[in-house]
Amino acid sequence: MKDDGKLALFLMLGQTATKAVAELPEVADSRPLMVSETYDLTVATPEVVRQATATAEVYRLFFVFENYLREIIIRVLSKDGTEAWWDKVPPDVQKEILDNAETEEMKGWMALGSRDKSALMTYPQMLRVIDENWKAYFADLLRDKALIQESRHITHLRNTVCHMSSIPDEEILRIKQVMRDWFRIASP
Repeated sequence: MKDDGKLALFLMLGQTATKAVAELPEVADSRPLMVSETYDLTVATPEVVRQATATAEVYRLFFVFENYLREIIIRVLSKDGTEAWWDKVPPDVQKEILDNAETEEMKGWMALGSRDKSALMTYPQMLRVIDENWKAYFADLLRDKALIQESRHITHLRNTVCHMSSIPDEEILRIKQVMRDWFRIASP
């Protein structure tokens, strides 16, 4: 029994040491990031790969959130398929989206495939569409227009992450809170 206690202590100390060493910036992440079959970026640039791994969660959150907003916009503005959602998009936003579509056509050599207009809406454009159609379409569903303003507050954080920079944990908490507020009111 005495040996079991020593063994448990030894294992706990080993786990603590392993965790402490893994958190050192110069130590490679335990998950490889391969750019070829033989070249692992975790060995070449361990600190940057660590930042990328931490930031990937925020990117994933925005990926889900923006697709969720697109779905809400199309569903609400089209009244579940009975009306054309595109007709309710502000004209200047329509023009920006059509410009994005032209750019996509010029990049036909990329294997993106065909994307519909909703997939070309940017985050700020989606917030604008909701804001412009608030009274007629979104007020009953969302009930509080402050959600739009909260979402605008995290736009800079979204852009920071999408432009390959990390953000502090306190800002990640802000992002998660805004998204929780949306999902609490308008669950997918």
